[in-house]
Amino acid sequence: MFVRNISNRSTIFQLVRCSSNQTARKPSVFENKPILYGDEVSPPVRFVLMTASVLGIDLKFHHIDLFCSENKSDFFTKINPLQKVPALVAGDDVICDSHAIALYLCGKRKNQKLYPRDPSIKAQIDQMLFFNSAELFPIDSAIYSEYFTGKWPADEQKVKNWYRLLDHLDGRLKTRTWLAGEKLYLCDICCAATVSTLQLLIPLLNRHKNVEIWLNRVQALPCFEINKSGLKRLNVFVEKIKSIV
Repeated sequence: MFVRNISNRSTIFQLVRCSSNQTARKPSVFENKPILYGDEVSPPVRFVLMTASVLGIDLKFHHIDLFCSENKSDFFTKINPLQKVPALVAGDDVICDSHAIALYLCGKRKNQKLYPRDPSIKAQIDQMLFFNSAELFPIDSAIYSEYFTGKWPADEQKVKNWYRLLDHLDGRLKTRTWLAGEKLYLCDICCAATVSTLQLLIPLLNRHKNVEIWLNRVQALPCFEINKSGLKRLNVFVEKIKSIV
């Protein structure tokens, strides 16, 4: 995660060719409204979009097609040299980490329902945000990266590690309705985006009943329509690979 300043508001998107022979989009001139750059196939991008939806914050979404490698274009690299999505442009600041973006958005609202000021609650939320960042998402990303290069079935050790993490979530959910207590918080949206994504490839086990109940609860939220839409787009590419591996 990092924040840096950009001053060139008229940067023109370098055209990038993709497998479908479509060209990458040119960006609009930056507006006052924050601009989120990303692709809905990405769990972190969906996490930010859902957070903004719950908070009632209007973002301008600029699609960066990961399957056309638009994240590696000169235009996007100037925004995020790490070439990863999402990236939020708010004025002259660029925030390039989904967790940092979500916390930034929460800070813009007086209503702190997703990220309360209470230190004890914040610590529980932070713990699960860090759990997603350090544990859940890296395995999700690694398995998908291998999948889209034709490496399937998934590495056995990675699958074991994934189920170990789900065991941890399931144990945590034995004593609470949501990941950080009895209310929906930012960490639920974050972790649900990741878990639901890898579910396309690796289903929950019977022993993960609490995770299943929690995930169904999150999926019933209006904001989760954003996640379903992104998963639908991702699944198109998943099915294409399934037909050849």
